[in-house]
Amino acid sequence: MKLAVVLIALVAAARAQQNEAWCRCAAFITNDDDETMVYEYPEIPIDSCEEHNKCKNKCITEFNEYSGYGDMWAMTEDGITVGQSICNTLTGLHHPYVHNHYVYGYYEVCGGPWEYTGLASTGMLCCDDGVQEHCIE
Repeated sequence: MKLAVVLIALVAAARAQQNEAWCRCAAFITNDDDETMVYEYPEIPIDSCEEHNKCKNKCITEFNEYSGYGDMWAMTEDGITVGQSICNTLTGLHHPYVHNHYVYGYYEVCGGPWEYTGLASTGMLCCDDGVQEHCIE
């Protein structure tokens, strides 16, 4: 009997976790053959997996607050520029050289597809051997 109660409790807990709704926000750059996530914001709780607009709006706020409205030269709380933070990430992903790329904001609801927020950096990102540089177009 006790085993049955424990099993029922485990199944209920698993179902509750499946029903949790969440929102993910991230910044990506576009390459010729793929998209690369360059920054992921903390997960945002939402009430339902149907709340796409709420998720999108919260991600727009996150993108704007972190990047100074898309400014790759804005300073982060870590004392480096947004662009340098992204160059550091790209170096860790074996992409230390990036030239003339915009950074785009995306959101994901409950594990669905990434969707574009409509936001992009105001200037392009350039990394030369992992160091942010001003882009020459």
